[in-house]
Amino acid sequence: MCAEGDLPIIEMKADRTMIYPQRLELAGEETLMDIFQMVPDLMIAGYEDLISNYNLRIDNCPVNGDTRLILSQMKAKDIKRIQVCDNTGVAKGTIGMGRVLDIEMKMPEKLKGFVEGQGDFGKDVQGIGSVNALYGSRHTDLYANASYRHNDGNEEYLTLHMTNRFDNRNRLLTYFTQQFLDHPSGTSRKLMGRARFFHIFNDIGTELLLVGGYQYASDPIISNKLPMCSVELNTPFLTKRLSMMLGYESDFLMTRQEDTDRNWDVFNHDLYLQFTYALPQWKFTAGGRVMFYNYKMKDVGTTQKYNDTRTNANACVIYVPDNRNQIQLGYYRKYSNPVYSILFMDAGTISEEEWAMTKGQLEEQTINQMKLAYAYSRQKLTVQTEASYYVIEDGENFTQLGASAYWKKDWLSISGGANLYIAESRTYAAFRLAPHADLPHAWQIGLQLVYYTKESPRRELTGEPVYGCLSVNKQFGKRWNLGVDWHDMFDAVCSDVAVNRHAANIKLQYRF
Repeated sequence: MCAEGDLPIIEMKADRTMIYPQRLELAGEETLMDIFQMVPDLMIAGYEDLISNYNLRIDNCPVNGDTRLILSQMKAKDIKRIQVCDNTGVAKGTIGMGRVLDIEMKMPEKLKGFVEGQGDFGKDVQGIGSVNALYGSRHTDLYANASYRHNDGNEEYLTLHMTNRFDNRNRLLTYFTQQFLDHPSGTSRKLMGRARFFHIFNDIGTELLLVGGYQYASDPIISNKLPMCSVELNTPFLTKRLSMMLGYESDFLMTRQEDTDRNWDVFNHDLYLQFTYALPQWKFTAGGRVMFYNYKMKDVGTTQKYNDTRTNANACVIYVPDNRNQIQLGYYRKYSNPVYSILFMDAGTISEEEWAMTKGQLEEQTINQMKLAYAYSRQKLTVQTEASYYVIEDGENFTQLGASAYWKKDWLSISGGANLYIAESRTYAAFRLAPHADLPHAWQIGLQLVYYTKESPRRELTGEPVYGCLSVNKQFGKRWNLGVDWHDMFDAVCSDVAVNRHAANIKLQYRF
Protein backbone atom coordinates (compact mmCIF):
# COMPACT_ATOMS: atom_id res chain seq x y z
CA MET A 1 0.00 0.00 0.00
CA CYS A 2 1.21 3.51 -0.77
CA ALA A 3 1.49 6.02 2.05
CA GLU A 4 -0.96 8.88 1.85
CA GLY A 5 1.75 11.30 0.77
CA ASP A 6 2.58 9.05 -2.21
CA LEU A 7 -0.90 9.03 -3.69
CA PRO A 8 -1.54 10.84 -6.98
CA ILE A 9 -3.66 13.97 -7.01
CA ILE A 10 -6.37 14.64 -9.58
CA GLU A 11 -6.75 18.32 -10.37
CA MET A 12 -9.81 19.50 -12.26
CA LYS A 13 -8.68 22.54 -14.19
CA ALA A 14 -10.16 25.29 -16.31
CA ASP A 15 -7.44 26.74 -18.48
CA ARG A 16 -4.68 26.11 -15.94
CA THR A 17 -6.83 27.14 -12.99
CA MET A 18 -6.95 24.46 -10.32
CA ILE A 19 -10.41 23.77 -9.00
CA TYR A 20 -9.66 21.30 -6.28
CA PRO A 21 -7.02 18.62 -5.63
CA GLN A 22 -8.67 15.29 -4.87
CA ARG A 23 -6.52 12.93 -2.87
CA LEU A 24 -7.86 9.43 -3.32
CA GLU A 25 -7.24 6.32 -1.29
CA LEU A 26 -5.53 4.09 -3.83
CA ALA A 27 -3.52 0.91 -3.45
CA GLY A 28 -0.98 2.07 -6.04
CA GLU A 29 -1.61 -0.75 -8.52
CA GLU A 30 -4.59 1.02 -10.14
CA THR A 31 -3.98 1.75 -13.81
CA LEU A 32 -4.31 5.14 -15.43
CA MET A 33 -7.54 3.93 -17.03
CA ASP A 34 -8.91 2.99 -13.59
CA ILE A 35 -8.22 6.52 -12.36
CA PHE A 36 -9.76 8.21 -15.40
CA GLN A 37 -13.01 6.34 -14.89
CA MET A 38 -13.51 8.41 -11.73
CA VAL A 39 -13.96 11.59 -13.81
CA PRO A 40 -17.54 12.01 -15.10
CA ASP A 41 -16.73 13.64 -18.41
CA LEU A 42 -14.36 10.86 -19.48
CA MET A 43 -16.04 8.10 -21.44
CA ILE A 44 -13.55 5.27 -21.79
CA ALA A 45 -14.90 3.20 -24.66
CA GLY A 46 -13.75 -0.21 -23.54
CA TYR A 47 -10.57 -2.17 -24.07
CA GLU A 48 -9.44 -0.02 -26.99
CA ASP A 49 -9.15 2.80 -24.46
CA LEU A 50 -10.47 5.64 -26.57
CA ILE A 51 -10.67 8.84 -24.53
CA SER A 52 -13.40 11.03 -25.97
CA ASN A 53 -12.11 14.43 -27.13
CA TYR A 54 -9.08 14.40 -24.83
CA ASN A 55 -5.41 14.78 -25.71
CA LEU A 56 -3.11 12.80 -23.40
CA ARG A 57 0.06 14.65 -22.36
CA ILE A 58 3.03 14.27 -20.02
CA ASP A 59 4.25 17.62 -18.63
CA ASN A 60 2.14 19.34 -21.31
CA CYS A 61 3.88 17.43 -24.14
CA PRO A 62 1.62 15.18 -26.28
CA VAL A 63 2.11 11.43 -25.82
CA ASN A 64 2.66 9.98 -29.27
CA GLY A 65 2.33 6.35 -28.23
CA ASP A 66 0.10 3.32 -28.08
CA THR A 67 -2.69 4.83 -25.98
CA ARG A 68 -4.13 1.45 -25.04
CA LEU A 69 -0.83 0.34 -23.55
CA ILE A 70 -0.16 3.63 -21.76
CA LEU A 71 -3.56 3.61 -20.05
CA SER A 72 -3.35 -0.05 -19.06
CA GLN A 73 0.30 -0.05 -17.90
CA MET A 74 0.86 3.27 -16.14
CA LYS A 75 0.16 2.75 -12.44
CA ALA A 76 -1.01 5.13 -9.72
CA LYS A 77 2.24 4.63 -7.81
CA ASP A 78 4.17 6.13 -10.77
CA ILE A 79 2.03 9.30 -10.97
CA LYS A 80 2.40 12.46 -8.92
CA ARG A 81 -0.45 14.55 -10.34
CA ILE A 82 -3.12 14.42 -13.06
CA GLN A 83 -4.60 17.65 -14.39
CA VAL A 84 -7.95 17.42 -16.19
CA CYS A 85 -8.08 20.56 -18.36
CA ASP A 86 -11.74 20.73 -19.29
CA ASN A 87 -11.44 23.72 -21.61
CA THR A 88 -8.18 24.83 -23.15
CA GLY A 89 -9.14 27.22 -25.94
CA VAL A 90 -7.17 30.09 -24.39
CA ALA A 91 -4.25 28.55 -22.51
CA LYS A 92 -3.45 25.68 -24.88
CA GLY A 93 -5.07 26.86 -28.10
CA THR A 94 -7.11 23.74 -28.85
CA ILE A 95 -9.99 24.01 -31.30
CA GLY A 96 -13.43 22.43 -31.35
CA MET A 97 -14.15 20.49 -28.17
CA GLY A 98 -10.60 19.33 -27.60
CA ARG A 99 -9.41 19.02 -24.02
CA VAL A 100 -6.23 17.88 -22.30
CA LEU A 101 -5.24 15.24 -19.74
CA ASP A 102 -1.84 16.29 -18.38
CA ILE A 103 0.20 13.84 -16.30
CA GLU A 104 3.14 14.65 -14.02
CA MET A 105 5.25 11.60 -13.30
CA LYS A 106 6.70 10.77 -9.88
CA MET A 107 10.44 10.67 -10.52
CA PRO A 108 12.42 8.16 -8.41
CA GLU A 109 15.95 8.78 -7.18
CA LYS A 110 17.20 5.79 -9.16
CA LEU A 111 16.33 4.00 -12.38
CA LYS A 112 12.86 2.47 -12.19
CA GLY A 113 10.52 0.95 -14.75
CA PHE A 114 9.21 -2.23 -16.29
CA VAL A 115 9.38 -4.56 -19.27
CA GLU A 116 6.17 -6.20 -20.43
CA GLY A 117 5.15 -8.73 -23.05
CA GLN A 118 1.59 -9.44 -24.16
CA GLY A 119 -0.22 -11.93 -26.34
CA ASP A 120 -3.67 -11.04 -27.66
CA PHE A 121 -5.50 -14.21 -28.68
CA GLY A 122 -8.61 -13.33 -30.65
CA LYS A 123 -9.52 -13.52 -34.32
CA ASP A 124 -5.98 -12.38 -35.11
CA VAL A 125 -3.10 -13.17 -32.76
CA GLN A 126 -1.11 -10.09 -31.75
CA GLY A 127 2.25 -9.87 -30.05
CA ILE A 128 3.00 -6.77 -27.97
CA GLY A 129 6.19 -5.70 -26.24
CA SER A 130 6.91 -2.53 -24.28
CA VAL A 131 9.46 -0.99 -21.97
CA ASN A 132 8.99 1.99 -19.65
CA ALA A 133 11.74 3.69 -17.64
CA LEU A 134 11.92 6.57 -15.13
CA TYR A 135 15.02 8.16 -13.64
CA GLY A 136 15.29 11.17 -11.34
CA SER A 137 18.23 12.97 -9.80
CA ARG A 138 18.98 16.38 -8.36
CA HIS A 139 19.34 18.03 -11.77
CA THR A 140 17.90 15.61 -14.34
CA ASP A 141 14.68 13.66 -14.86
CA LEU A 142 14.30 11.09 -17.64
CA TYR A 143 11.20 9.34 -18.93
CA ALA A 144 11.29 6.80 -21.77
CA ASN A 145 8.57 4.63 -23.24
CA ALA A 146 8.86 2.31 -26.24
CA SER A 147 6.40 -0.26 -27.56
CA TYR A 148 6.01 -2.62 -30.49
CA ARG A 149 2.82 -4.34 -31.69
CA HIS A 150 2.76 -7.10 -34.32
CA ASN A 151 -0.24 -8.59 -36.10
CA ASP A 152 -1.23 -8.05 -39.75
CA GLY A 153 0.97 -4.97 -39.61
CA ASN A 154 3.61 -3.60 -37.30
CA GLU A 155 3.35 -0.59 -34.99
CA GLU A 156 6.30 1.06 -33.24
CA TYR A 157 6.20 3.95 -30.74
CA LEU A 158 8.95 5.81 -28.91
CA THR A 159 8.74 8.68 -26.40
CA LEU A 160 11.79 10.31 -24.78
CA HIS A 161 11.28 13.06 -22.23
CA MET A 162 14.07 14.82 -20.30
CA THR A 163 14.06 17.70 -17.81
CA ASN A 164 17.30 19.47 -16.88
CA ARG A 165 17.30 21.78 -13.85
CA PHE A 166 20.37 23.97 -14.22
CA ASP A 167 19.66 25.87 -10.99
CA ASN A 168 16.69 27.10 -8.97
CA ARG A 169 15.60 29.48 -11.72
CA ASN A 170 16.40 27.73 -15.01
CA ARG A 171 15.25 24.44 -16.44
CA LEU A 172 15.03 22.87 -19.89
CA LEU A 173 12.49 20.27 -20.96
CA THR A 174 13.27 18.37 -24.19
CA TYR A 175 10.88 15.96 -25.82
CA PHE A 176 11.04 13.55 -28.78
CA THR A 177 8.51 11.07 -30.15
CA GLN A 178 8.56 8.63 -33.04
CA GLN A 179 5.70 6.59 -34.49
CA PHE A 180 5.86 4.03 -37.31
CA LEU A 181 2.74 2.17 -38.46
CA ASP A 182 3.17 -0.43 -41.19
CA HIS A 183 -0.27 -1.76 -42.13
CA PRO A 184 -1.57 -3.54 -45.26
CA SER A 185 -3.30 -0.28 -46.21
CA GLY A 186 0.02 1.59 -46.19
CA THR A 187 2.82 2.93 -44.05
CA SER A 188 2.64 6.08 -41.94
CA ARG A 189 5.34 7.86 -39.94
CA LYS A 190 5.33 10.65 -37.40
CA LEU A 191 8.24 12.45 -35.72
CA MET A 192 8.10 15.27 -33.19
CA GLY A 193 10.83 17.17 -31.39
CA ARG A 194 10.29 20.00 -28.91
CA ALA A 195 12.33 22.05 -26.44
CA ARG A 196 10.81 24.17 -23.62
CA PHE A 197 13.01 26.51 -21.57
CA PHE A 198 11.75 28.03 -18.30
CA HIS A 199 13.40 30.98 -16.53
CA ILE A 200 12.25 32.48 -13.20
CA PHE A 201 13.20 36.16 -12.84
CA ASN A 202 12.47 36.87 -9.18
CA ASP A 203 11.23 35.56 -5.84
CA ILE A 204 7.58 36.37 -6.59
CA GLY A 205 7.55 33.77 -9.39
CA THR A 206 7.71 35.76 -12.64
CA GLU A 207 8.49 33.06 -15.23
CA LEU A 208 9.34 33.17 -18.94
CA LEU A 209 8.70 30.15 -21.18
CA LEU A 210 10.38 29.74 -24.60
CA VAL A 211 9.30 26.87 -26.88
CA GLY A 212 10.60 25.62 -30.21
CA GLY A 213 9.61 22.46 -32.06
CA TYR A 214 9.19 20.58 -35.33
CA GLN A 215 6.84 17.82 -36.43
CA TYR A 216 6.75 15.67 -39.55
CA ALA A 217 4.04 13.19 -40.50
CA SER A 218 3.39 11.20 -43.67
CA ASP A 219 1.21 8.39 -45.01
CA PRO A 220 0.52 7.14 -48.57
CA ILE A 221 -1.91 10.02 -49.12
CA ILE A 222 -0.80 13.13 -47.20
CA SER A 223 2.42 14.50 -45.69
CA ASN A 224 2.74 17.36 -43.17
CA LYS A 225 5.60 19.53 -41.92
CA LEU A 226 5.07 21.79 -38.91
CA PRO A 227 7.74 24.06 -37.36
CA MET A 228 6.46 26.00 -34.32
CA CYS A 229 7.55 28.40 -31.58
CA SER A 230 5.98 30.22 -28.64
CA VAL A 231 6.82 32.73 -25.91
CA GLU A 232 4.86 32.94 -22.66
CA LEU A 233 5.13 35.09 -19.53
CA ASN A 234 3.47 34.13 -16.23
CA THR A 235 3.69 36.65 -13.40
CA PRO A 236 1.81 38.20 -10.47
CA PHE A 237 0.13 41.42 -11.61
CA LEU A 238 -0.37 44.43 -9.30
CA THR A 239 -1.10 42.13 -6.34
CA LYS A 240 -0.05 38.64 -5.28
CA ARG A 241 -3.64 37.47 -5.60
CA LEU A 242 -3.81 38.38 -9.29
CA SER A 243 -1.69 36.48 -11.82
CA MET A 244 -1.31 37.12 -15.54
CA MET A 245 -0.45 34.80 -18.43
CA LEU A 246 0.61 36.57 -21.65
CA GLY A 247 1.75 34.61 -24.67
CA TYR A 248 2.52 34.47 -28.38
CA GLU A 249 2.38 31.27 -30.44
CA SER A 250 3.25 30.67 -34.09
CA ASP A 251 3.44 27.69 -36.46
CA PHE A 252 3.64 27.02 -40.20
CA LEU A 253 1.77 23.94 -41.44
CA MET A 254 2.80 22.65 -44.88
CA THR A 255 0.57 19.90 -46.29
CA ARG A 256 1.01 17.97 -49.55
CA GLN A 257 -1.46 15.52 -51.09
CA GLU A 258 0.79 12.91 -52.66
CA ASP A 259 -1.37 11.53 -55.48
CA THR A 260 -2.59 14.92 -56.81
CA ASP A 261 0.44 17.08 -55.88
CA ARG A 262 -1.91 19.64 -54.31
CA ASN A 263 -0.45 21.79 -51.54
CA TRP A 264 -1.89 23.74 -48.61
CA ASP A 265 0.10 26.08 -46.41
CA VAL A 266 -1.23 27.66 -43.22
CA PHE A 267 0.68 30.31 -41.29
CA ASN A 268 -0.77 30.75 -37.81
CA HIS A 269 0.16 33.26 -35.12
CA ASP A 270 -1.78 33.66 -31.87
CA LEU A 271 -1.85 36.20 -29.07
CA TYR A 272 -3.40 35.20 -25.74
CA LEU A 273 -3.94 36.81 -22.35
CA GLN A 274 -5.47 35.39 -19.19
CA PHE A 275 -5.94 36.70 -15.64
CA THR A 276 -6.58 34.64 -12.50
CA TYR A 277 -7.65 36.19 -9.20
CA ALA A 278 -7.47 33.91 -6.15
CA LEU A 279 -9.07 34.27 -2.72
CA PRO A 280 -9.08 31.64 0.05
CA GLN A 281 -12.41 30.18 -1.10
CA TRP A 282 -12.89 31.74 -4.54
CA LYS A 283 -10.98 31.74 -7.80
CA PHE A 284 -11.85 33.81 -10.88
CA THR A 285 -10.37 33.25 -14.32
CA ALA A 286 -10.94 35.18 -17.55
CA GLY A 287 -8.99 35.21 -20.78
CA GLY A 288 -8.98 35.41 -24.54
CA ARG A 289 -6.95 34.25 -27.53
CA VAL A 290 -6.87 35.90 -30.95
CA MET A 291 -5.74 33.68 -33.83
CA PHE A 292 -4.56 35.02 -37.18
CA TYR A 293 -4.52 32.51 -40.06
CA ASN A 294 -3.15 32.88 -43.58
CA TYR A 295 -4.08 30.04 -45.95
CA LYS A 296 -2.48 29.33 -49.31
CA MET A 297 -3.77 26.54 -51.58
CA LYS A 298 -1.93 25.52 -54.74
CA ASP A 299 -3.30 23.32 -57.54
CA VAL A 300 -2.03 22.92 -61.14
CA GLY A 301 -0.34 26.30 -61.30
CA THR A 302 -3.11 28.24 -59.55
CA THR A 303 -2.88 29.69 -56.05
CA GLN A 304 -5.76 30.59 -53.75
CA LYS A 305 -5.12 32.78 -50.69
CA TYR A 306 -7.37 33.33 -47.70
CA ASN A 307 -7.00 35.18 -44.39
CA ASP A 308 -8.98 34.46 -41.25
CA THR A 309 -9.08 35.85 -37.70
CA ARG A 310 -10.64 33.87 -34.86
CA THR A 311 -11.10 34.31 -31.13
CA ASN A 312 -11.38 31.98 -28.16
CA ALA A 313 -12.50 33.16 -24.72
CA ASN A 314 -13.22 31.83 -21.26
CA ALA A 315 -14.62 33.05 -17.95
CA CYS A 316 -14.79 30.80 -14.91
CA VAL A 317 -15.56 31.08 -11.20
CA ILE A 318 -14.72 28.37 -8.67
CA TYR A 319 -16.03 28.24 -5.10
CA VAL A 320 -14.53 25.92 -2.48
CA PRO A 321 -16.52 26.35 0.78
CA ASP A 322 -14.51 23.68 2.60
CA ASN A 323 -12.05 20.86 1.94
CA ARG A 324 -14.77 18.49 0.70
CA ASN A 325 -16.94 20.53 -1.64
CA GLN A 326 -16.31 22.48 -4.83
CA ILE A 327 -18.52 24.27 -7.34
CA GLN A 328 -17.54 25.52 -10.79
CA LEU A 329 -19.42 27.77 -13.20
CA GLY A 330 -17.82 28.55 -16.54
CA TYR A 331 -18.37 30.00 -20.00
CA TYR A 332 -16.15 28.96 -22.90
CA ARG A 333 -16.06 30.11 -26.50
CA LYS A 334 -14.17 28.11 -29.10
CA TYR A 335 -14.46 27.33 -32.77
CA SER A 336 -14.28 24.47 -35.20
CA ASN A 337 -13.83 24.51 -38.94
CA PRO A 338 -15.29 21.49 -40.80
CA VAL A 339 -13.71 22.53 -44.09
CA TYR A 340 -10.34 23.05 -42.42
CA SER A 341 -10.67 19.52 -41.02
CA ILE A 342 -11.27 18.14 -44.51
CA LEU A 343 -8.18 19.89 -45.82
CA PHE A 344 -5.64 19.29 -43.10
CA MET A 345 -6.82 16.53 -40.77
CA ASP A 346 -8.64 13.97 -42.90
CA ALA A 347 -6.53 11.04 -44.08
CA GLY A 348 -8.66 10.55 -47.19
CA THR A 349 -8.02 11.96 -50.66
CA ILE A 350 -10.02 15.13 -51.24
CA SER A 351 -12.54 14.84 -54.07
CA GLU A 352 -12.93 17.40 -56.82
CA GLU A 353 -16.20 18.56 -55.24
CA GLU A 354 -14.55 19.09 -51.86
CA TRP A 355 -11.61 20.87 -53.45
CA ALA A 356 -13.97 23.24 -55.26
CA MET A 357 -15.92 23.85 -52.07
CA THR A 358 -12.83 24.93 -50.10
CA LYS A 359 -11.75 27.72 -52.47
CA GLY A 360 -12.45 30.97 -50.65
CA GLN A 361 -14.88 29.37 -48.21
CA LEU A 362 -12.85 28.60 -45.10
CA GLU A 363 -15.42 29.80 -42.60
CA GLU A 364 -15.35 29.00 -38.90
CA GLN A 365 -18.11 27.54 -36.75
CA THR A 366 -18.36 29.00 -33.24
CA ILE A 367 -19.01 26.84 -30.18
CA ASN A 368 -20.34 28.40 -26.97
CA GLN A 369 -20.39 26.26 -23.83
CA MET A 370 -21.92 26.93 -20.41
CA LYS A 371 -20.79 24.53 -17.71
CA LEU A 372 -21.85 23.86 -14.10
CA ALA A 373 -19.95 21.28 -12.04
CA TYR A 374 -20.01 20.07 -8.44
CA ALA A 375 -17.71 17.64 -6.64
CA TYR A 376 -17.69 16.12 -3.17
CA SER A 377 -14.47 14.48 -2.08
CA ARG A 378 -13.27 12.66 0.99
CA GLN A 379 -10.69 9.94 1.48
CA LYS A 380 -12.92 6.94 0.73
CA LEU A 381 -15.60 8.54 -1.44
CA THR A 382 -15.58 10.96 -4.36
CA VAL A 383 -18.71 12.08 -6.21
CA GLN A 384 -18.65 14.38 -9.24
CA THR A 385 -21.41 15.81 -11.39
CA GLU A 386 -21.37 18.23 -14.29
CA ALA A 387 -23.73 19.69 -16.86
CA SER A 388 -22.87 21.52 -20.08
CA TYR A 389 -25.00 23.20 -22.72
CA TYR A 390 -23.45 23.77 -26.15
CA VAL A 391 -24.63 26.32 -28.70
CA ILE A 392 -23.21 25.44 -32.13
CA GLU A 393 -23.28 28.04 -34.89
CA ASP A 394 -25.11 26.62 -37.95
CA GLY A 395 -25.34 23.31 -36.10
CA GLU A 396 -27.37 21.42 -33.55
CA ASN A 397 -27.34 22.60 -29.95
CA PHE A 398 -27.08 19.88 -27.31
CA THR A 399 -26.80 19.17 -23.59
CA GLN A 400 -24.33 16.84 -21.88
CA LEU A 401 -24.83 15.55 -18.34
CA GLY A 402 -22.31 13.43 -16.46
CA ALA A 403 -21.95 11.91 -13.02
CA SER A 404 -19.40 9.58 -11.45
CA ALA A 405 -18.57 8.13 -8.06
CA TYR A 406 -15.58 6.32 -6.57
CA TRP A 407 -15.79 4.40 -3.30
CA LYS A 408 -13.20 2.29 -1.52
CA LYS A 409 -13.54 0.12 1.57
CA ASP A 410 -10.63 -2.04 2.65
CA TRP A 411 -10.06 -4.55 -0.19
CA LEU A 412 -12.96 -3.47 -2.42
CA SER A 413 -13.27 -0.39 -4.64
CA ILE A 414 -16.07 0.56 -7.03
CA SER A 415 -16.21 3.30 -9.61
CA GLY A 416 -19.13 4.03 -11.88
CA GLY A 417 -21.06 6.71 -13.63
CA ALA A 418 -23.33 7.81 -16.43
CA ASN A 419 -23.15 10.18 -19.39
CA LEU A 420 -26.27 11.55 -21.10
CA TYR A 421 -26.39 13.36 -24.46
CA ILE A 422 -29.57 15.29 -25.29
CA ALA A 423 -30.26 16.90 -28.68
CA GLU A 424 -33.27 17.41 -30.94
CA SER A 425 -32.13 14.72 -33.36
CA ARG A 426 -31.29 12.06 -30.78
CA THR A 427 -30.86 11.29 -27.10
CA TYR A 428 -28.57 8.57 -25.83
CA ALA A 429 -26.65 7.56 -22.73
CA ALA A 430 -23.85 5.34 -21.49
CA PHE A 431 -23.62 3.75 -18.04
CA ARG A 432 -20.45 2.23 -16.63
CA LEU A 433 -19.51 0.19 -13.58
CA ALA A 434 -16.02 -0.95 -12.62
CA PRO A 435 -15.59 -2.92 -9.37
CA HIS A 436 -12.10 -4.02 -8.28
CA ALA A 437 -11.09 -6.39 -5.48
CA ASP A 438 -7.70 -7.00 -3.84
CA LEU A 439 -7.78 -10.63 -2.73
CA PRO A 440 -5.47 -12.65 -0.45
CA HIS A 441 -2.11 -13.90 -1.71
CA ALA A 442 -1.64 -10.86 -4.01
CA TRP A 443 -4.53 -11.65 -6.34
CA GLN A 444 -6.59 -8.88 -7.95
CA ILE A 445 -9.79 -9.18 -9.95
CA GLY A 446 -11.64 -6.41 -11.76
CA LEU A 447 -14.55 -5.95 -14.12
CA GLN A 448 -15.39 -3.17 -16.57
CA LEU A 449 -18.98 -2.89 -17.77
CA VAL A 450 -20.32 -0.18 -20.10
CA TYR A 451 -23.89 -0.15 -21.40
CA TYR A 452 -24.80 1.96 -24.45
CA THR A 453 -28.41 2.89 -25.20
CA LYS A 454 -29.89 2.32 -28.63
CA GLU A 455 -28.93 5.56 -30.41
CA SER A 456 -25.38 5.74 -29.03
CA PRO A 457 -22.85 6.26 -31.87
CA ARG A 458 -20.61 3.51 -30.49
CA ARG A 459 -23.48 1.02 -30.43
CA GLU A 460 -24.42 1.97 -34.00
CA LEU A 461 -20.79 1.49 -35.06
CA THR A 462 -20.16 -1.88 -33.41
CA GLY A 463 -23.65 -3.27 -32.82
CA GLU A 464 -22.52 -3.98 -29.26
CA PRO A 465 -24.96 -2.78 -26.55
CA VAL A 466 -22.72 -3.86 -23.66
CA TYR A 467 -18.96 -3.78 -23.37
CA GLY A 468 -17.30 -5.98 -20.79
CA CYS A 469 -13.76 -6.82 -19.72
CA LEU A 470 -12.82 -9.23 -16.92
CA SER A 471 -9.28 -8.85 -15.55
CA VAL A 472 -7.39 -11.19 -13.23
CA ASN A 473 -3.88 -10.41 -11.95
CA LYS A 474 -1.39 -12.18 -9.69
CA GLN A 475 1.58 -10.41 -8.15
CA PHE A 476 4.72 -12.54 -7.58
CA GLY A 477 6.93 -10.75 -5.08
CA LYS A 478 7.74 -7.11 -5.80
CA ARG A 479 8.77 -7.46 -9.44
CA TRP A 480 6.66 -9.96 -11.39
CA ASN A 481 3.01 -9.64 -12.38
CA LEU A 482 0.94 -12.03 -14.49
CA GLY A 483 -2.44 -10.94 -15.81
CA VAL A 484 -5.26 -12.08 -18.09
CA ASP A 485 -7.90 -9.79 -19.63
CA TRP A 486 -10.97 -11.16 -21.40
CA HIS A 487 -12.04 -8.11 -23.35
CA ASP A 488 -15.10 -7.46 -25.53
CA MET A 489 -16.52 -10.46 -23.73
CA PHE A 490 -20.13 -9.86 -24.88
CA ASP A 491 -19.30 -9.84 -28.59
CA ALA A 492 -19.62 -13.62 -28.64
CA VAL A 493 -23.27 -13.57 -27.53
CA CYS A 494 -24.54 -10.48 -29.41
CA SER A 495 -25.87 -11.60 -32.78
CA ASP A 496 -25.92 -8.09 -34.28
CA VAL A 497 -22.31 -7.19 -33.43
CA ALA A 498 -20.63 -5.81 -36.57
CA VAL A 499 -17.17 -7.22 -35.78
CA ASN A 500 -16.57 -10.03 -33.29
CA ARG A 501 -13.55 -8.85 -31.29
CA HIS A 502 -13.70 -10.83 -28.06
CA ALA A 503 -10.29 -12.13 -27.11
CA ALA A 504 -8.06 -13.12 -24.23
CA ASN A 505 -5.03 -10.97 -23.53
CA ILE A 506 -2.21 -12.52 -21.49
CA LYS A 507 0.51 -10.23 -20.11
CA LEU A 508 3.67 -10.71 -18.10
CA GLN A 509 5.43 -7.72 -16.53
CA TYR A 510 8.78 -7.38 -14.78
CA ARG A 511 9.46 -4.18 -12.82
CA PHE A 512 13.04 -3.11 -12.14
